[in-house]
Amino acid sequence: MRRPNGFTLVELLVVIAVIAILMSLTVPQIGAAIGKARDTGCKVNMSQILKAGSVFSADNNKLMPSAWSRGSDSTNEWQMCFVGREVGDGNITFSSDWPKNKLGSLAAYIGGGSAGRRLYRCPGLKPGVLRSGTGSNGYFDYVMFEVFAGVKQTRMPSRARVNFGAGMEDVPCPWLTEEDPAEYLNAGFMQPFHLNTDRMGAWHNRRANVGTADGAVISFEARTRTGGVWKNPRALDWRARTPSGKEESLYSTEVRAVDGWGWWNNQ
Repeated sequence: MRRPNGFTLVELLVVIAVIAILMSLTVPQIGAAIGKARDTGCKVNMSQILKAGSVFSADNNKLMPSAWSRGSDSTNEWQMCFVGREVGDGNITFSSDWPKNKLGSLAAYIGGGSAGRRLYRCPGLKPGVLRSGTGSNGYFDYVMFEVFAGVKQTRMPSRARVNFGAGMEDVPCPWLTEEDPAEYLNAGFMQPFHLNTDRMGAWHNRRANVGTADGAVISFEARTRTGGVWKNPRALDWRARTPSGKEESLYSTEVRAVDGWGWWNNQ
């Protein structure tokens, strides 16, 4: 007797089962590969920002750019916020005296204003609703440590100490970091700086990518859970030795007293 054309139900179920098994084996690997690619893209972005900061410093008496701004009256580029209208549509409100229609001080060093929206965004952070405390704020995902606003590049400390959950560790000193959207990147005003209780993010598989004082991009793994969520240290948990030789928190009352500018240089 001749067999009818086509698959039997049993054969079809076997094929579906085999496909399902193969997918269960490959989907996690694909997801991991995508995550790694996004992590690499993030590090490339940060590296370009660090290089831009270094070239900016060479053009501005060795002074690094600021995460605040003295406003349009200042003639000193290093007193201007490193980000501006290149990261948004001109309606963004920073917690900084920075004119809405002005480009950030690093715009000319990253390839112009059009590069801002790409370069200042981490491809690994999911989009979020503005001021929701979750996801990207839609404008920028990288912030500077406020304590180093306008610091002489030659005075940047190479090492810092911080507690990730197992006691104080000696690690490369951070200058640029990803910030936890809830504290404070996407929870209120647009803060291009990292200070006080602000925490590093932990969305790269529990890790935060960080641009260090010596121009490298590394990552730190969160080892502490807060409310069931992995959390990295706050800005005030970091300590580094100032030019005067005194170890200070990377957030201190002295910094706030003078709005940050040049404080580190005057130690």
